[in-house]
Amino acid sequence: MFMIMHSHEFHMMQLADSFFPSGTFGFSGGLESFVKSGRIKDKKGVLLFIRQQLEFQIMPCDCVVLSAVMSSATSKDIDGIVRADSRYYAMKLVREMRTASTRSGKQILQTLAHIKINELAKEFRIMIDQGKSPGTYPACLAMAAYSLQIPAESAVRIMLYTYCSSIVGSAVRLGTVSHIEGQRVLCFLAQDVSSATPKRDLDDLWQLSPLAEILQMRHEQDEFRMFIT
Repeated sequence: MFMIMHSHEFHMMQLADSFFPSGTFGFSGGLESFVKSGRIKDKKGVLLFIRQQLEFQIMPCDCVVLSAVMSSATSKDIDGIVRADSRYYAMKLVREMRTASTRSGKQILQTLAHIKINELAKEFRIMIDQGKSPGTYPACLAMAAYSLQIPAESAVRIMLYTYCSSIVGSAVRLGTVSHIEGQRVLCFLAQDVSSATPKRDLDDLWQLSPLAEILQMRHEQDEFRMFIT
């Protein structure tokens, strides 16, 4: 007998798939600058970069915001959603990263409008259009997960896997790792993604990635760039 797959499991794969038009395919998260500067040369460097970003940025910041937004959405607290969205935007010091985040977030909600969007997500989208909330990637991904009835813990896994696969994909296109090496890197990251349990309180929000931010700022000034970030 075939196992019946719950609908949210299908939507999990849908949101995590690079085919979903969120725009993350064009992000390197600063990896391009690390490679250009010679700081990352092989799969070990790529793996270390991803793990450091997960520990010092993605998990304590992006994932906390996503979880906080989903918690507020469950309570139908639109003010809480906007507050988390705005806090995240304010913490992004690099203009290129802020722009990329809001561009991706808006693409998610635009796509969601053609799939399955509830009234709360519609209200949030209106507030973004009116300039009352920035519409960052973590907040909009959270609203997409909420609309598609994906559990909060699964939404966190989607964000983490999407980030990891996006960076590994960037490394492959930069010629730093082969496709096979890229898959090995993803396998090494499986435990990191599976064991993540971010908090939902915005008071626990933090990030610390000064070198990555400096190189991301340099990336903004590069005349020739392969990636958006």
